[in-house]
Amino acid sequence: MGSSLTSPVTVTFNGTSQYASSLQQVITRAVSIASLPIVQLQSQQQTTNQQITDATTLESTITALNTALQGLSNSGGNTQSTSVSDSSVLQANASSSALPGTYTIQVLDPGSSSSAMSSDGLTTVTDPTSQSISGSSSYTLTVGSSTYTIQPSGNNLDALAQAINSSGAGVQATIINVGAPSQPDYRLAIQSQDLGPQNIQLNDGSSDLLTSLTTGTDGSYTVNGQPPAGISTDSSTVTISPGLTVNLLAAGTSTVSVTLNSSSISNALSAFVTAVNNVQSQLNLSRGQNANSLSGDSVVYETSNALNQLVQYTGTGNIQSLSALGITYSDTGTLTFDSTQLTSMSSSQLSDVLAFLGNSTSGFLASATNTINGLIDPTTGLVTGEISNLNQQSTSEGTQIAAKENSVNQLQTNLTNQMNSADALIASLEQQTTFLTSLFSTINANNNAHA
Repeated sequence: MGSSLTSPVTVTFNGTSQYASSLQQVITRAVSIASLPIVQLQSQQQTTNQQITDATTLESTITALNTALQGLSNSGGNTQSTSVSDSSVLQANASSSALPGTYTIQVLDPGSSSSAMSSDGLTTVTDPTSQSISGSSSYTLTVGSSTYTIQPSGNNLDALAQAINSSGAGVQATIINVGAPSQPDYRLAIQSQDLGPQNIQLNDGSSDLLTSLTTGTDGSYTVNGQPPAGISTDSSTVTISPGLTVNLLAAGTSTVSVTLNSSSISNALSAFVTAVNNVQSQLNLSRGQNANSLSGDSVVYETSNALNQLVQYTGTGNIQSLSALGITYSDTGTLTFDSTQLTSMSSSQLSDVLAFLGNSTSGFLASATNTINGLIDPTTGLVTGEISNLNQQSTSEGTQIAAKENSVNQLQTNLTNQMNSADALIASLEQQTTFLTSLFSTINANNNAHA
């Protein structure tokens, strides 16, 4: 942004002759005439700066619309709703890819993990921060048929447990006290993360250090009665259907229902409608008798066309327009949203809504995102480019103003010096005239006295 609109400033000329005021008027008029281009440039720059302000405000509303589109894109991942008839038997989680449906899960056996603990007869550990069950610096951990080298950071039980947990061996190491509070006996306990029978052993290079506590069992379950003998699993978390997983908790039967709900989409559409209306309101400020500084600017026309293109998108599926989602577009460009149109939809109809909305590469969202990028892309955006051009124009106008101000200041300095010289000469002549007038008067008076 450049300098503000100002009037030319003229330095007061302090002359001594009787023509000093006239000489001052000469300087003032010359400076005033020379300053006219400055005043015009300052007025132009003031207009440019106001255009920058109005264009930046328009850009911010379009950016908010882009944010609303991202929210609409994210809303598709929150449409699935799951319910479990018996939460003591299992827990369920559905992602955005899960198909609506009802699944009957019979947990025949939730399964269990294998576990082991440091054996009796090893060094008694009363302080796990300074003592360990062995003095070795390197151990071999066996889990099933796999072995892992364990090298604790220190010779204490805490460091040994931490090294096991960070080894990636698929087990969880903990420290438990099996002694009395006054006579602690801390032991290393290891449990497999997978279900089923697992051989768990820790060797310090000379002897095995663990005693098996429990031998795990595989989990087993059926989905809608299939297969009758059950599906065996070594994990308590199983995939029932693409995007649908359940955690097996206890033997029993539970029904999992996956349905689509419209609340997240409805909220996102409401925010989208508000954002579109805000852009439209900002565009309306550039039209009519009291229009702002962007009146007549092509960026207003192009943005209006882009907005119309965005809201009039036509799809190819069962749902083909925003009006099918409850969005109405008036002649003035204002959108309204009736959320009841969504809430009355079935799961299959909501699936059609998601297909219409699409994603970053297809559907309404892809088209709308491309349209918005055409307006505010940092490199190629129409509105962004307009603001950049206006900033360059304001800078150029500021440079021109500064150059012309320097020129006027130099003119004023030169004129002041010239007028000072002229005033001094005039003042000298005035003094000579006064002297000669006085001399002639004296001579005439003497002549008259001798006559």
